[in-house]
Amino acid sequence: MTNRSQIFLVFLLFKTILLSAQNFNRPVPVEVAPYEFIRHDTNDYGYYMTSPFRLGTGGPLTKSAMILDADGYLFWYMPENTQILLDFKYHPAQQQFSFINYKSPEDIRFTLMNTDFQVVDSFTTVNGIRPDLHELTITADQTYLLSGVYDTIMDLSAYQFNGNPGSSQTSVIGFAVQEFDEAHQLLFQWKSTDHVHPTTAYDFFGYAPTHFDYAHGNAIWEDDDGGLLLSFRTTNAIYKINRTSGEVEWELGGKNSSFTFPNDPGFSAQHDIRRLPNGNISLFDNANMAASPQISRAVEYSLDTIDWTATKVWEYKHDPAFFSFAMGNHQTTDNREHLVNYGMSFRPNPTFVLADDNENVLSELFFPDSFVVYRSFIFDLPLQHVQRPTITCNQNIGNVTLSAPAGFERYTWSTGETGVSITVDEPGTYMVWVNHGAGMLGSEPFILNDLNNACQASSTASPESPENQAIIGYYDLLGRQVSWPVRGNLYVVRYANGAGRLQFWNR
Repeated sequence: MTNRSQIFLVFLLFKTILLSAQNFNRPVPVEVAPYEFIRHDTNDYGYYMTSPFRLGTGGPLTKSAMILDADGYLFWYMPENTQILLDFKYHPAQQQFSFINYKSPEDIRFTLMNTDFQVVDSFTTVNGIRPDLHELTITADQTYLLSGVYDTIMDLSAYQFNGNPGSSQTSVIGFAVQEFDEAHQLLFQWKSTDHVHPTTAYDFFGYAPTHFDYAHGNAIWEDDDGGLLLSFRTTNAIYKINRTSGEVEWELGGKNSSFTFPNDPGFSAQHDIRRLPNGNISLFDNANMAASPQISRAVEYSLDTIDWTATKVWEYKHDPAFFSFAMGNHQTTDNREHLVNYGMSFRPNPTFVLADDNENVLSELFFPDSFVVYRSFIFDLPLQHVQRPTITCNQNIGNVTLSAPAGFERYTWSTGETGVSITVDEPGTYMVWVNHGAGMLGSEPFILNDLNNACQASSTASPESPENQAIIGYYDLLGRQVSWPVRGNLYVVRYANGAGRLQFWNR
């Protein structure tokens, strides 16, 4: 191939990558998924917690638990070499973080961290119950509720599924709840097939005699009276469980609902049941079985257990509205802000939004296409004792050097470099992360607008400005993203504002 042909091929590749570029406006390490964060007001609502993962294959990025500050900058992250890391959240009463580490269907660990980001414990299920990746709840008594699944054979030949009789040897997947104390002793176990029959599942979700996931439990919440609230996706129902007897006290939604819905059509394929401080129930309605147009939403109901009505008192539908067929959650804060995480959501729709009670959007986050988040949260975290590393600047005869504090074992810059200092030759927003606990703690962003006056006080204002030149990806000449460039090769460098350039890597 001639040099002219090679240059033309590179030009076409370069142009294709730029045309397909998505806007990302926050610097991140190369091992973390880039994202766009938009803040619509100046109030401080706390820290955002999220854990994106990529559907299918497509790159070297690890799965990360992420904490973002109020401006959407990456405060702390924990990369994990695992299949999926999900449900990263904080438990205020216990001052503990938790996440679920899914390495395989048989190897799922429910993991706890303290506020120094040190892993302190992990749990898994026992008694032949397989761990399930949906839920870990810490109770008021400092016990741990874990979700699990199990197989059982049931004779369903007397029942019809999609117009056909069931098998007398149906392999049913049941949903289980196991409760453990801090010594990992099993205190309580509940199995769905003892209390909720498989015929309560909707034909919409399918029936298979060799693999009938009739419940697909996806949320556990300890109710105010000590009972449990469980969400079953494929029965379109929430169940109130008596903690002593295990019996179902009432059912919200589904085929046998204890409640009627006077001002709402109800929900389907829902996630994330919660009892709010005002006594109401909130959830995320995926709306898989809703009439067209299907619109996923956050919704809140007031339950009347005398007249047995479920009255809708609040809902949020994004504008423009859209449908997310799986995952998602809806968290309501003490100040009545609503973090709505859309789960299986792709651009131009947001990954999550924070909205107020009047449905005004306060902030939005967008991960790249192919990345999803099972749940996201916002918390006022007790991190006053955590000191972010400070970037210092030195300028000498046209060279600008940014330095992190000495003494850490690991450094990761938003440029991809890993030393204590870096030399920069172009404007941009720069950050560094240093080892802290089980993860990496981020600096405040250093925004460099003018190379001639680089070491003036940094500002975090206007991160969406055209000057933002933070590097968010390196690509080889076949268009494949690489985790880190190799010396002696030519790469396409992509920046947070959508720009890009060719660079010969000689570092």
